[in-house]
Amino acid sequence: MKSKETTVGRVIVSKIQPDEDLFEAIKELIKKHNIKSGLLNVIGALKQFTIGYFNIEKKQYNFKTFNEDIELISCMGNISFKDNEPIIHLHVSVGKDDYTIIGGHLGQPSVVSITAEVYIYEINDKINRANDPQFNLSLLDL
Repeated sequence: MKSKETTVGRVIVSKIQPDEDLFEAIKELIKKHNIKSGLLNVIGALKQFTIGYFNIEKKQYNFKTFNEDIELISCMGNISFKDNEPIIHLHVSVGKDDYTIIGGHLGQPSVVSITAEVYIYEINDKINRANDPQFNLSLLDL
């Protein structure tokens, strides 16, 4: 196990508007507020979303995009960096109109329908990612 001790800094709260891509809006927030790294929580509603899971044998994500209105029940993740570019890593549970829930790794496109309420809990250190050859993924570099 690897770990790093840091402290919590600012909390950034944002309301993302209809038709905005969730990832692009969060990237704008990171640049606008010069966020070092942090924890993300999001609730709201999407009209298009992409979820996936990581196939360990193939060492790749399998994604599927849905074009339907859903409730963003729970969306959490983190902000880190690779090559000085922000990496937004989100996992999601969404509620469908038949009251079922599906979830996984959130990808793009993921487009807001009504709103997305974003809370970013910044930490006071920059966290980077590095490629892990075992999985061929950019994982936290602690």
